[in-house]
Amino acid sequence: MKSIGLTGVIVNKVCGFGKEREKPQKIYIDVSLETDFKAVAEEDDPSAGIDFRTIYTLIRKGLEGEIYTLEKAALSILRQLKGLDNVGKVEITVKKINPTFQGEVKNSWVTIEE
Repeated sequence: MKSIGLTGVIVNKVCGFGKEREKPQKIYIDVSLETDFKAVAEEDDPSAGIDFRTIYTLIRKGLEGEIYTLEKAALSILRQLKGLDNVGKVEITVKKINPTFQGEVKNSWVTIEE
């Protein structure tokens, strides 16, 4: 298996309900894509496969519009990335840091894999 990805992508996004909709929050995204990057490695040329900038752009595109849940955010990003050529399994984790609960919670997160 060969995979590429990005971790710790930070996007400021309104996501949630109630007070969470008052201002953007930091959303952290990790993505991993199974793909054969042999041509990229042999040619040392990102245009021979999936460019990391393309992954980043598609993450941002997947978060356009109103989103209320982390699950929707993950699914929207998944749909963008699955549209790439030569992509097998995609795994996405979306985290919200310090979600609003009555107690202390470091983060809430969802992972989707397809």
